[in-house]
Amino acid sequence: MKPITVLSDRSRGIDYDNIINLLNEWITDEQRESAVKKGKNVNSEEEAKWGKAHYCIVDYQDAGQAVSAANAIRAFMPQIPLLVITDFQSLIRKRHLQLITGTGLIKMILWQEKEPDRLIMEIQRWLDSFAYKTKTALTSTQSMRR
Repeated sequence: MKPITVLSDRSRGIDYDNIINLLNEWITDEQRESAVKKGKNVNSEEEAKWGKAHYCIVDYQDAGQAVSAANAIRAFMPQIPLLVITDFQSLIRKRHLQLITGTGLIKMILWQEKEPDRLIMEIQRWLDSFAYKTKTALTSTQSMRR
């Protein structure tokens, strides 16, 4: 797995390849290492598969699929931070987030098709919040641009 894993049905047409490339350039190695603590009950085969993921973006139109996908990754990495994408038409609400297992942080972001750059800024802000929680210093002038 890559440092940022995306679980998606691709129904919103978000260009995750471009977003992930931008984010990988922005995230420091130190921030990646401090973002997720290893679970105590993860065997070596599971760790080899999921161990390099430090953040997960869940983007499913259907609330049930979003919860199932989040729980699937949390089964192997209970502390991985999750970012759940929703929109005005989606049925995903805060009450669905309560069904997701694990101990990691969860955040929901509203996708607005007419403002795709806003998603990048929101994801950057989300990742930046981990830098403060983990006391990892980031350059304040560093930003992502297309």
